[in-house]
Amino acid sequence: MTAKNEASYSSFDAYGGQTIWFPVIALLSFGLLFVYSASSVYAGQKYGDEFLFAKKQLIYFIPGTIAAYLGARIPLARFQKWAFPFFLMSLSLTALTLVPGIGKKILGASRWISVHGVQMQPSEFLKISAVLLLSKLLSQKPIIKWQLCIIPVAFAILLKQPDFGSSLILLAGLLAALFFFGIPKRYFFGGLSLLLPLVGILAIAAPYRLKRLVTFLDPFADPLGAGFQVIQSFVAIASGGLFGKGMGGSQQKLFFLPEAHTDFILSVIGEEMGFVGLTIIILIYGMLFYSLLQLLLAVSCQFSRMLTAGLLSMMAASTLVNMGVCAGLLPTKGLTLPFISSGGSSLIANLFAIGLLAQIHAKAYIRQHGGLRTNVQSY
Repeated sequence: MTAKNEASYSSFDAYGGQTIWFPVIALLSFGLLFVYSASSVYAGQKYGDEFLFAKKQLIYFIPGTIAAYLGARIPLARFQKWAFPFFLMSLSLTALTLVPGIGKKILGASRWISVHGVQMQPSEFLKISAVLLLSKLLSQKPIIKWQLCIIPVAFAILLKQPDFGSSLILLAGLLAALFFFGIPKRYFFGGLSLLLPLVGILAIAAPYRLKRLVTFLDPFADPLGAGFQVIQSFVAIASGGLFGKGMGGSQQKLFFLPEAHTDFILSVIGEEMGFVGLTIIILIYGMLFYSLLQLLLAVSCQFSRMLTAGLLSMMAASTLVNMGVCAGLLPTKGLTLPFISSGGSSLIANLFAIGLLAQIHAKAYIRQHGGLRTNVQSY
């Protein structure tokens, strides 16, 4: 192997090419394939183009790839420096979703900004920026307490939209970052014991959330109303059997299963690829999260450790919640399946997070291997 090839290989390996990017690329490929399969009939009937959502997903790969590149290449020291402005920008954009004429309401929730037909869900970036800011503030000395106080504003805006699901995902990320910050366990679990009842109260405070909880307990009590979506998800997964009906063979996507290419795309995968296909998807996610967990244990820098813990927790929580909803193990939430579901903001934000994690991986890799020939900058 020549010196040039060795350097190239080392750089690919340093950035988590095999452990991080291979699983991500596999999930993206599954996503593109099943976004087309799940949406083709709906898109053809409503918009006259069966490839519409698949083409959109493919187009989102471009800004997503750019976001991943920036996350991997811009030094982490700059992200630390920009953490507060990035959070304020994300917070402001998320707040704009509540402004009539700017925010776009879909299914009763104002979570999107629409500009010339292009929709963006800024809360996806707010979650990352909040974890980034918390990691920066707690890893620097002295800690600027007034900046810490602005982070809870994010929860107020998310609950106002309303977006209880994203609030829970953000909470998971912040709690993970705090845990790996190293606060005494008695304070951490003591605070958690006070927080959980509050989350429970919020879960039943709004009528629509209470209805979802009641439906979760017995979806068959209202099979043509509140329980319709989850029942159709049951039917899709159950009818897939061991090997599924084959690509494109789903019956539930034919206007039976709402949000088939977004929140419930896993149900379509289960129907078309069966138990075997679902197992493959779960194993790929398992490979990715195991690799990121190994990275978390290898990181020594406090900022990087907190950031890794927060991003990993949010990504894993989103995945588990989406899977739990499709399987009827959790109440319905409007959360997409990372890297697979249709949606530009989610895809771009997750790829940006993977870029950040790849850079952290590169720094840990170089430290462990004594400074391999790569163009990764230290800080």
